[in-house]
Amino acid sequence: MAKAKEIEGLDCGAGAARGMRLVLLARLGEVCEHRAAALDWRGEDGVHDMRVATRRLRSVLRDFRTHLRGGKRLEEARAELKRLADALGAVRDEDVAIRALEKLKGEADGAAARGLELFADDRRARRVGAFKGLAAALDEEAFEAARRRLVSAFEKATVPRKSKGGGEGETGFGDLGRQVIARLWEELCERGPDIFRPLKPKRLHKLRIAAKRLRYALELFAACFGEGLRELAREVAGLQKALGDLHDCDEWIKECGHLLSVSAARAVVGASDEAKARERREAAYLLLGHFLAKRGEHYAEALAVWRGWEHDDFRARLAGALREGKRQEAKGKGQK
Repeated sequence: MAKAKEIEGLDCGAGAARGMRLVLLARLGEVCEHRAAALDWRGEDGVHDMRVATRRLRSVLRDFRTHLRGGKRLEEARAELKRLADALGAVRDEDVAIRALEKLKGEADGAAARGLELFADDRRARRVGAFKGLAAALDEEAFEAARRRLVSAFEKATVPRKSKGGGEGETGFGDLGRQVIARLWEELCERGPDIFRPLKPKRLHKLRIAAKRLRYALELFAACFGEGLRELAREVAGLQKALGDLHDCDEWIKECGHLLSVSAARAVVGASDEAKARERREAAYLLLGHFLAKRGEHYAEALAVWRGWEHDDFRARLAGALREGKRQEAKGKGQK
C-alpha cells in the first residue's frame, strides 16, 4: 500500500486555512498520481493505492468540515469523490475475492476445488463490469475536468476567515490537529464497547471505520507533534486491520450462507445442472468453515489490541504525545 507523502511547506504554527489547503491539494495530487496504474488491467496495486489515497482525501475533508467554507461546490466535491471511491471499491472487492478463491483452490481438491473455480469465474466476470465503470470514471478528459473542479472547490473552501478587527481570526493548524484528534478519539471511544459484541458485524464495521479515521489523522498531524503520534497510529492500524479482516470474513459468511440455502442454489445454477450445483455447494461449505475459523482469529486479534489499550492507557499516551509535540513546537519557536 502506498504511504501518504510528507506535505511540503506545512507550517503547524500558521493559520489552519493555509494548512488545510496544502493538505487537501497534496492528498488530491496523490489520488491523481495513481490514475495510470489504476487503469492497468493486469495489476491490482494501482486500484488499491488509488482507493487508499481517495480514502485519505475524503477523511481529511471530513476532519476539516467545521473549519471549511461550505457551499454547493464543496458538497459536489464530496459527492464526486464518493463516486470515485465506489468505482475503485467495486474493482478492489473483486480482486480481493479472486485472490482468496485462488489461494483456497490450491489447498482444495475434487468437487470443492472445481466449485471454487466456478466462484472465481463469477468474480472475474463481475470484475470486467466493475473495471468498465472505473475506466469511465478515469477517462482522461473527464478526470482532468473533475480534478480542476476539486481544486477550485478546495481553494474556495480554505480562504482564511477575517476577524472583526480585520486580521485573520482563525485557529492555527496545530491547534486544529488537537481538536480533530480529540474528536476522533472520542468517536472511537463511543464505539469502543462494541468490541465486546462479536456477533454484531455492523457495529464492528463502524468501529473499524472510526479507527481508520483516527489513524489517518494521527499520521497527518505527526508532522506537527512528532514520532509519538506515528507510533500510536501504527497501533490503531493494527486494530483497523484486524477488524477489516473480520469484516471480509463476515461478507464471505453471509454470501456462503445465502448460497447454501436451497432456494439460492436453484436461483444461482438452475436445476438442470446438478453437477455444478454440487460443486458450488461443496465450495460454499469449504468457504463457510474457513472464514468462520478465520473470523474468530481476527476477532481475537482486535480484542487483544483493545485490551492492551486498557492496560497501558492509550488515552494518556495520546495526551502525552500531544503535549510533547507542543513543547517541541514552543522550543523551536524560542530558538528562532
